[in-house]
Amino acid sequence: MRHHPLLSALLLSLSLPALAGRPAATEDAGTISPGVCELESYLGHGREDGTPSVGVQSLQLGCGATEHTQLALLGQRAHSAGSSVRSLTLAGKSRLIDGGDDGASIALAYGLGATDDGAGLRSDQSYVNGVVSWPMAPGFVLHGNLGWTRSRQAHASTTSWALAVEHAASGQWDLMGELFDNDRTRRPWIQAGVRWNPLPNRLWLDASWGWQTGHPRARAMTLGLRFAF
Repeated sequence: MRHHPLLSALLLSLSLPALAGRPAATEDAGTISPGVCELESYLGHGREDGTPSVGVQSLQLGCGATEHTQLALLGQRAHSAGSSVRSLTLAGKSRLIDGGDDGASIALAYGLGATDDGAGLRSDQSYVNGVVSWPMAPGFVLHGNLGWTRSRQAHASTTSWALAVEHAASGQWDLMGELFDNDRTRRPWIQAGVRWNPLPNRLWLDASWGWQTGHPRARAMTLGLRFAF
């Protein structure tokens, strides 16, 4: 399972810890308020032409630790053609500059992860991701990421980037469009997402649809929810 050709792409497009930005893969600079926790879960499905489909299940608990820092524990399982790999990640995000409603906010996301592909849980990934969120116009925010990930098991490092536009279409609906890639695939993903907030500041439901450019063609989608308490 470790070498499934689509799994690496899905771990980028579906499975990177998105501590506040679901359903986008692009992280935003916001953090959870101190004393507030969020339970987030989603299902992901993807397929590359000529290969078996890959499914992803994700469950994350994140809490505000300080005024500008949040911490989360993320558990995930990816499976395909009768094989599976599990991961456990301790993730954090700290807002370095708070630009408020009018200025740019800057944050740093980071984490350590372990994977289990049948040989037991072993230390694997570490990552750091620079994040900027910039209000462009009323109801529109631009998010940008530049990140670095190191896999001990693969003995490889990856540099990634992401760019997203988020639009508050109404008090309950947010729309998102994004573009992201890394220096290994060099086949950017184009993704669209929608988020619905039926219970203000309490419950969010979301979905995303993504397509990887180039050949062979790959597609991915997610359905998720987030509950704050």
